[in-house]
This record gives sequence, C-alpha cells and structure tokens, in this order.
Amino acid sequence: MRPALADRLSRALVGCYPPRWKQRYAAELLDVLDQHRAGPRTVLSLAGGVLSTHLDPSYRMEIRAMPRLGRDTLGYLTIFAVIMAGLAAVTVGPAIARNIRESSWHASTDGSVGTVAFSRDLRLMVSTAGNTPWAATSTLWDVTDRARPRRLSVFEGGSTITISPDGRTVATSAFSGQPALWNVTRPRHPARLAVLPARFPSGALWGEAFSPDGGILAVSSMSGLVLWNVADPSRPRLLRTLAAPLQPRGPAPVPFGVGNGDLVFSRDGHMLASVSGSGQATLWNVTHPAHATRIATMAGPRDYFTALAFSPRGNLLAGVTYHGSVLVFRLAGPARPVRAALRPRILASARFPGGGGAVPASSCAPSCGVAAAAAAAFTPDGQALTVVVDRPETFPSTAARDTVFTWQVASSGALSDLTTIFHDVSDAQPTLAPGDRIVADGSPIGGQVHLWALP
Repeated sequence: MRPALADRLSRALVGCYPPRWKQRYAAELLDVLDQHRAGPRTVLSLAGGVLSTHLDPSYRMEIRAMPRLGRDTLGYLTIFAVIMAGLAAVTVGPAIARNIRESSWHASTDGSVGTVAFSRDLRLMVSTAGNTPWAATSTLWDVTDRARPRRLSVFEGGSTITISPDGRTVATSAFSGQPALWNVTRPRHPARLAVLPARFPSGALWGEAFSPDGGILAVSSMSGLVLWNVADPSRPRLLRTLAAPLQPRGPAPVPFGVGNGDLVFSRDGHMLASVSGSGQATLWNVTHPAHATRIATMAGPRDYFTALAFSPRGNLLAGVTYHGSVLVFRLAGPARPVRAALRPRILASARFPGGGGAVPASSCAPSCGVAAAAAAAFTPDGQALTVVVDRPETFPSTAARDTVFTWQVASSGALSDLTTIFHDVSDAQPTLAPGDRIVADGSPIGGQVHLWALP
C-alpha cells in the first residue's frame, strides 16, 4: 500500500469514530498523522479502533436513547444519503480508481532510462525505466552480441539498480520504495527473492552497490547508508546502519538524480565511497562490514558529486560533480586523503569543442551552469581516467551528445594529456561498462538503451 493511499484511508477512518470520541481525540490523532508516515499497520489499527469504539456499550446505549425518527424524516434522510452517495461516486470515485491503479505495479515502456548496470563478464545488462513507481520497470538484456542486444525479460523495479558480480542477482527498488533482490539465473523468468526494509529515517533510495565478492549490498539514501549481508540473497541480513546524511548548503534542494556512480566499492572490497554532502564524499572502512567505520570525508567544490570511481589499486578516488568539475584524491594514507588534481569547467568544453574559454559567457550562460549526467571509470591498468558527460544542447544547436574526456593518470593522481571525443546520441544517463570501452546510453523516452564503443 502506497503511503499516500494509507494516509487518505487513515484520515477517512478518523472521521468514522463516534462524535463524542472525535470531540476529544480527533485533533490529536490528526496531528500524529501529520508528523508520521501512515502505512498498512496504521490503517488496520484505526479500523480496529473504529469497530471497537462503535461496539462500546456506552455508545450503544447512547444510540438507543436517541428519539425514534418519523417516517417522513427517514425518507428525507434516505434521499439525502442517495444524493451524497451519487456525488461521492462522481467526485471521489475517480480518485479511488486512481489509487487502486497506483497501488499495484504494472509494466510500462514509457519514460526515460534512469540507471544501467552490467555483469562483470559483460554478458548481461539491466536497465530501469519509468517515470512513476507503479509502472517503473527493470529490463534484463543479453549483450553478448553488443551489436544486437536481446531483451530477455521485464520485471518490477525502478530508480536504482545494480547486478551482482556473478550475474545471478539483481538489486533494484521495489514498488514500495525499498530495496529488492531478484534471482536472474533464469533470465527470462526473474524471481523476487526478498524485499529489504530500508532502515532510513527519510529519503528515497539513490544508490545501490554490490561488493566485489557479491556478499555485501550497500544501499544509500539522503538520510543514511545501510550494509546488508546478501551471501544468501533469499535471506538478507542487516549488518550495519551508517549515519551519513547529506547536508545541503543553502535553501536549494539537493539536485540528485538516480544512479549508482555515487556509491562504489574499491576493487579489494575494503573501502566504500559515498556522496555525503555538498562538495563532500565519505570514505568508509568496510573490511569488517558489521563494524564499518568512517575513514575520512573528502572536500571538493561547493557542488554535489554525481559519479565516483576507485582506481584498480585503490590508491586513487576520482569524482565528477554535477556542474562539471573533475577531482582526483590520493589515498596513500586513507585517513588523510590529499586532493591531487582538479579540472573545473568541463561542461563548457563538452558544449564547445574549442574549449569554454573561447566562447563568450553570454553564449554559454545560463545553460553551461546546469547539471549534467556523468559516468567515470579508470582503465584496467589504472593509467587513464575516462569521464563521459551527457548534456542536451541549447546553443548553437538543439542536438544531444556525449562528450568523453580521457586523461592520463600519474601514480600521484596528477592528470595530463587530455583527449576529447564527441558522440551524437539522444540519451538521459551514460554508463561505462566495467573494464571495457563500452558506453551505454539510456534513452530519454521509450526505455531504450544504446551501446557504442570508444575508439
């Protein structure tokens, strides 16, 4: 049951209590409903309270003490009740039908692709699409032949998504907004294994990531970070809840889209990096997940990170911000990370191949300051960093394209020898396949995914 529907039913049930009860308690109970999110248990509790109150002996005696109504009065009351029922059917009926529809999931191919993830062997790909939670879908693809991807199945899920390294389990967001695990060993017939209680004080999911051995699932929202033992995905076990709330600076809302690039494990599985505030990323020691601790919080520009990536050796952490800065932190002493490189204003370069500095500010503003989707990854040898930025064009054209920046990376984390390529594509969210030169672009409509190879 959706929270909005549970809230409506709860408030309606408060109105069903006897008048004398409502005079004393209704205002207080409605205040409680304003402060806490209603759920199925709330509805059942209130329904039981209504029934028990109406069965109370004192209330039944009060009803018997009422004067008997005349036949004409009863007739008028009946006519009034019929009129009110008709008005309710016309005005409330459509809302009830909508709530019933929205309280059950059904597949839809509408909406933009939110997240794309690959299995480690690059044989399977999973994507999410859909603008509404009751119609959001997860689609499993066979990408063995990248020129001809085959759709294998569509199942419930949306927003965040990730696939275990062995390709046997998919973690996504269930209709209820909680993390869900699916068995995809029979890819044409995925089976839901478990729904994990979110354990968050507030905030929707915005990231999920499996550890390199597939035994740990990290789940994050704007109010925290949770670690689950999923070695047996049919019996997930809560390990640790980490307090890493995002702290927005100023009145502007947190500009989060969905994705998995802002929650990543190091290759050895000993460290976890997560977005944790405006211009901040937090590094966690998860060697012993049940006793995970914070190592350090890294500061960048006053802008939220949209993508994070560890180098293969785990000694470097790269981050890309929403408004186009690339940073590299050296983790030789993880408790004291050092910023080794900063490349600002890459969005201007993404828009204008000659470089942002050669373009008048009036031609670029204000669109050069807007957020853009991005993906980041180190090459398998750790000697290069690739960043893919997607953004729609408003000047000088209205086309959309990916811009791929590749820097050579020194062992110190310094960046040099930038190369840039452009690829025209209509997409909403780019993703870099692990250990390969494949880019997956999620379409802004129709739930499609486009694959292309970097030269």
